[in-house]
Amino acid sequence: MKRKTGYGTLLIVLTLILTMSSGCGEKVSRYTYRDDGIKALNEGNYKEAIQSLNQAIDTKKGLVGKLDIDVLKYRAEAEYLSGDFKAAAGSYDILIKIDGEKPEYLNMRSASRAGAGDNDGAIADYNRSMELDPDNKAPGRMNALLAAGAAMEEAGSPSDAMTLYEGAAAAGEAGPMLYNRMGLCKMADKDWDGALLAFQTGLSKPEASSVPELLFNTAVAYERKGEFKKALDFMQQYVSLHGPDEEAQREITFLESR
Repeated sequence: MKRKTGYGTLLIVLTLILTMSSGCGEKVSRYTYRDDGIKALNEGNYKEAIQSLNQAIDTKKGLVGKLDIDVLKYRAEAEYLSGDFKAAAGSYDILIKIDGEKPEYLNMRSASRAGAGDNDGAIADYNRSMELDPDNKAPGRMNALLAAGAAMEEAGSPSDAMTLYEGAAAAGEAGPMLYNRMGLCKMADKDWDGALLAFQTGLSKPEASSVPELLFNTAVAYERKGEFKKALDFMQQYVSLHGPDEEAQREITFLESR
């Protein structure tokens, strides 16, 4: 029986022409493109959003200003949500270069780099964000935490990831997704009881329904312990609440035969 992870740097060159322009038509069109991009982003039309936001950038004829930074933030968000993690990492590269090394940029570049397969970069960005923002006030910290931890797991260091997760839990940052990751680390060490404790703690959180993998992985942990009836119960709960999928149905068939 397989477990579910739940989840789980292309540098974009931005050329800004350093020639001031005072035409009102340009200003209006840039804001129009920006507003169209935000509207598309909010509607989940990420490719359309990126296209409009790129137009807002391409029509720029002047020094880098607040509008450029604003547009880049929205573009990076749209790229990340669209699954184009390399492009998102590149946009955050640019933001860091022109607007400074801010923790929120590092957090989201960490998540983007992890999505793009740059595990070392994801971990480095998370660690740098921690240095700059020890009180965890910047947006995106949980995204970066999960990304850095997943990178450590993929690199074959689940114990390091677990240390990262436990530190976040001790600081009161833990939610159901984090407990899911903690459980997976325990499973990697074949600590089925420890995994179950983590998954069940995650299931006790108010927002647990947003992480269906907790039920699936609880079933996997019970199956590994040889407690097939409990495993079947949790797998059936998973299907009941979140709908059937081929893997879950295959596991239910297996568990019903035990």
